[in-house]
Amino acid sequence: MEQLLTVIKEDQLLKVGVALAMGAILGLEREYKRKTAGMRTITLICVSCTLFTILSAELGYPNSPDRVASNILTGVGFIGAGVIFKGNFTIDGITTAATIWIAAALGMAIGMSEYWLAGFALLGSLLILTVLEYVEAYIPRINDRRFYAVKYDMDKEPCIDMPGIFNSHKLKFIREAVERKDGMVQEKYAARGTQKNLNLLDSFLYDNKDIRELEIQSNPL
Repeated sequence: MEQLLTVIKEDQLLKVGVALAMGAILGLEREYKRKTAGMRTITLICVSCTLFTILSAELGYPNSPDRVASNILTGVGFIGAGVIFKGNFTIDGITTAATIWIAAALGMAIGMSEYWLAGFALLGSLLILTVLEYVEAYIPRINDRRFYAVKYDMDKEPCIDMPGIFNSHKLKFIREAVERKDGMVQEKYAARGTQKNLNLLDSFLYDNKDIRELEIQSNPL
């Protein structure tokens, strides 16, 4: 009996060790890119999910070994939501939230002794986070998206024809908001087209003396 308990304990320690290693490897990529959830956060999530999975199997044996593990996704969902932020134009942190999600899945797989499954999932996740980033960096050259907030005096409204400016630069656009207040007009647009045409538009708007305030945000990767 003591020998059996020793084997079980060693197996559980092995799972925690593997979770520490895999979580750290996955978190290193987020840490290198200076994201909100870095190496420590991702590692702790992976290890905690492994522990919860082990405890779930132990506490629920033999009738309901999933009663604790089934609530892991709910808790991880709250953590993931905490790293998603809404900016003036876009929503950031979705990739980091997805990394937290996969870290939890890795931890659960390790807790169930599915080491090969966790290993292949980790490898696939790293390929997605690194290799596909270069693909995403190339795509904007032929189809990029930017967000514009343009503010100018109300008496300049007939002169500053933003739809005409976008069309002249061969860009597709959507007007998201228009606000008129205190003699000023503020328009917000989302524009899409080649990176070259968007750069030409940026230069044109910056050189336009009639524009009082200009804010441009690129589509985040």
